[in-house]
Amino acid sequence: MKGRQITIVFSVLLIMAAFSYLVFLGMKEGSMYYLEVSELFEKLDEMGNGKVRVNGEIVPGSVNYDLAALTLNFTLKDKDIEDSPRLNVIYKGPPPDMLEQEGVTLVAEGFYNMEKRIFKANKLLVKCPSKYEKKEDEA
Repeated sequence: MKGRQITIVFSVLLIMAAFSYLVFLGMKEGSMYYLEVSELFEKLDEMGNGKVRVNGEIVPGSVNYDLAALTLNFTLKDKDIEDSPRLNVIYKGPPPDMLEQEGVTLVAEGFYNMEKRIFKANKLLVKCPSKYEKKEDEA
């Protein structure tokens, strides 16, 4: 009887340890900085090569898509700040819709390469415009 109790206790502890480890991995993978472009440049030394989400406005005329290589290059800046630092972004994959519209805000998730001074995005999220204007009825 005592051997069976030890087996049950050991099994429960093993399951709890495995569950705790999975929760720890999930939190580590899911937690990352969410910064504006200027904040990214301020915290580069502190972050190292960690994963980060960068929010910014696409600089008009900076979008370049290579269809053969499926590579998208563009530049981000802080929204509504003209003299904000510029962040060059590279993304491999199809471009998201609404990318080239004027004043589009985008969140790029990935890593900043300090040697090449480029942000390598793994995921792009285009934010919808916050202002919607009601059309007046034409009478």
